[in-house]
Amino acid sequence: MTATSARNLRADAARNFQRIVDAADRVFSRRGSNGSFEEIAAEAQLGMATVYRRFPTRQALVKAVLDQHFSEVMLPELERAQREPDPRTALVLALEAGVKFASREQTMLATAANIGLMTMDLAYKFFEPVSELVRRGQDTGAFRADLVPEDTPRLILMIAGTLPSFDPGSEGWRRYLDIVVDGLAPAAHNTQLAPPSPVREHHATLPT
Repeated sequence: MTATSARNLRADAARNFQRIVDAADRVFSRRGSNGSFEEIAAEAQLGMATVYRRFPTRQALVKAVLDQHFSEVMLPELERAQREPDPRTALVLALEAGVKFASREQTMLATAANIGLMTMDLAYKFFEPVSELVRRGQDTGAFRADLVPEDTPRLILMIAGTLPSFDPGSEGWRRYLDIVVDGLAPAAHNTQLAPPSPVREHHATLPT
């Protein structure tokens, strides 16, 4: 095989990968976890063998779609938050982005949950950068010193947990985001926190 042929094969493989992911995105958005590989192959205008060669399991395909959404939507927002010099503003930017993402991606996240994909490993792609913003705020005295990394996922889940109580498109969750962020600030009357517990591996329950 010539070098040119090898490059062409790699380019074809990359195009097919993207066609499959884009097709899966559309099918899962319409059909949720009921979307089939047959529908995805037809949407991508590729053979079933090509789809299965790139994505042997439904979990792998849903993860690829979520990873693409995260890279396109969440990463730029997290980078923006990391560039923000004020610790509180930076944290609010990151949390706002996360809640908006969870609200907008309810169908895909519910699909992931239905097939057992919504593990803490996936969520930590968001939790870890937010934890870093909290640590930065602690270093400057903007946030209370007794916060630990285990607090971050639970604080985020507390805010996201308000979403089912609002009409679609509502931003009523902002009130509770502000309450949570204000609770991170140091103050003379802060309650001494109970000891933290490890974050248990679990499947998130999300609104459908």
